[in-house]
Amino acid sequence: MASILLFLSIICIASPFVKAAPFALQRRAVSQDLLNQFSFFEQYSAAAYCENNNIASSSTNITCDAGNCDLVQSAGAQSILEFQNEGAADSTGFVALDHTNQLIVLSFRGTTSFSNILADINLVMVPWNICPLCTAHAGFLDSWNSVKPQIQAVISSAKKTYPSYKIVATGHSLGGAIATLATADLRKNSGYDISLYTYGSPMVGNYLLATFITNQSSNNFRVTHAQDIIPKLPGYPIFAHVSPEYWITSPTNAAVTLNDVQVSSGVINLKGNQGTLDSSITDHGWYFNSIAACSPGLGSELAR
Repeated sequence: MASILLFLSIICIASPFVKAAPFALQRRAVSQDLLNQFSFFEQYSAAAYCENNNIASSSTNITCDAGNCDLVQSAGAQSILEFQNEGAADSTGFVALDHTNQLIVLSFRGTTSFSNILADINLVMVPWNICPLCTAHAGFLDSWNSVKPQIQAVISSAKKTYPSYKIVATGHSLGGAIATLATADLRKNSGYDISLYTYGSPMVGNYLLATFITNQSSNNFRVTHAQDIIPKLPGYPIFAHVSPEYWITSPTNAAVTLNDVQVSSGVINLKGNQGTLDSSITDHGWYFNSIAACSPGLGSELAR
């Protein structure tokens, strides 16, 4: 991730002179139940960094050697699809069944490999026919398209077997960006009602795409932390963010309380994380716990 920052430091981060679209800020607006959901699905995002969850093996149990997904482990979640380093962008993650909570969970790993970095910095905006005049970040869209067929197939099968189970997509950093595009696509073209939980996700497309995804569902939960630099990228106004934002204001390594979460709305929104003057990679690595703690390769720098 330090390599990403070295490259992105020369890219224009959200300009303070951009006029924001209308937004609203509401302090201490989350319930304990919602805070618990944020913590729970953060652990599913953390689990995508663990290699044992992304490769086919004799055990399908979702586990984290770093000890940062105990809630997922105690639920007995099991993978029904593992994918690692798929396509040119090295898309990696898993689809899991959580019978305890009656969930089908799609989780994408954040940046770990050099190919992930190439996907991150592929800032070309390409047309995406999911909505009129929508454009998406080419690297993120390529990452999703490389695993889309197998994910569609396994989710379709799981929903037929467990029709009452809810579908959740989640991911941290690059994983959050891919999860966002995957959710938009599966909602639109497969008709699934998917809840989206992302942590430290960068922007994934233009104003029209961000607005389209925002309007698809009320179950969009884009979580940011303190001065995390990654959600500030690639930057307004060419890119925009899915709304609303749930901004955690507590410092790294501190427990998150209800008073530590501020909610703001608007696909161009200079409140929350975007309103902070400084940027931090340390804040990017901490969402309820050390989210990339069992990451191999480049991503291990976040756990330091």
